[in-house]
Amino acid sequence: MNWDDIKVLGLLAKHGTVRATAKVLKIHHTTVSRRVEELENAVGARLFDRLPEGYALTEAGEHLVKSAEVMDSEVVRAQRLISGGDREMAGRVKVTMAEPVAVHAFAPRMPEFFERYPKLEVEIKATTSMVDLSRRKADVAIRMNNNPPENLFGKRLFPYCNAIYASPDYLARHDLYGAPEKARWIGWDGSFETFPWWTAETRFSRVPVHGNFPALDMQAAMVRAGAGIAMLPCFIGDRDPGLVRVTDDPPVPFRDIWILTHSDLRRTTRIRAFMKFAEDVINENRALLTGDAGVPATS
Repeated sequence: MNWDDIKVLGLLAKHGTVRATAKVLKIHHTTVSRRVEELENAVGARLFDRLPEGYALTEAGEHLVKSAEVMDSEVVRAQRLISGGDREMAGRVKVTMAEPVAVHAFAPRMPEFFERYPKLEVEIKATTSMVDLSRRKADVAIRMNNNPPENLFGKRLFPYCNAIYASPDYLARHDLYGAPEKARWIGWDGSFETFPWWTAETRFSRVPVHGNFPALDMQAAMVRAGAGIAMLPCFIGDRDPGLVRVTDDPPVPFRDIWILTHSDLRRTTRIRAFMKFAEDVINENRALLTGDAGVPATS
């Protein structure tokens, strides 16, 4: 059996049609059909029922797909273990973290890392999505999460904090206490509730929420432009000269900051080097992340 044909088998089982599978693989649909036929000839069994609505696995096909999944998992695990045994301070480190942390905390410090480790190549994927460390989509993750996956290895540092921000002009034009219905929160959680959970324990629980804008930098830009008030991480709001805290209440802890890797990579020299560097960067920005650096409030 050809391993590439087995991978085609798995994708066809997942997507159900030859054309959809061909699109994912970026090959011609006739190539998909040919590979399936070659695999069926190699194993001496029919692996799919060709139905009007698409391809459906036979019992023999299901057995082969399950075996292929185990094989693929073992190959990925072997790659992690080999990388985990690498002692040389060279190669690539793939990192994932939220874009504001990457921009405000890590970008200014990366020249220092490059000077210290000239043979290490760093790739940072700035995203808040849960990149899969188990399949080597990333080697290190800086995550803001109170419940990280149990199969990962790493360290919890401290929680970052949020505060409520607005532009001075917006506050001058709106009475958040006396006429809350005339103001607005900038929404982000996708619920489209007028009074969602995240405003309930604030002083402005009767200010309605409008829209859905998950990107933090966009929320900050909208607040700066006078679109409303927003609950923002202090490391974004306090650095923006166009924003002020709406109250003098202490910032509220929101999510823990973790530095994580896969357990198979925890002894890899280059991974340990970046994780130590990341810990230093985050600790040195603690006052900014927790809001202790502060900005003048308006009340």
